[in-house]
Amino acid sequence: MGQAFSGPNAFKFFGFTPAATAVLQRSPLLLVILVVVLVVCIGLGLLAWYIHYVTNIPYRKPKEVKGAKK
Repeated sequence: MGQAFSGPNAFKFFGFTPAATAVLQRSPLLLVILVVVLVVCIGLGLLAWYIHYVTNIPYRKPKEVKGAKK
């Protein structure tokens, strides 16, 4: 089981081109950096959305009540 992700077929499951697979085999830290950057960007986007959501709560329009006098 330990040999499934080692050797020349280590990164074949990604489906990258042979040149990209060769680069990942030489320096797998690039893949780790890519994943970390993507996770951080998604986290920042979620944080921005949450700040937008929370700060817009006071500005929401009140719902109209049926049968209320105008």
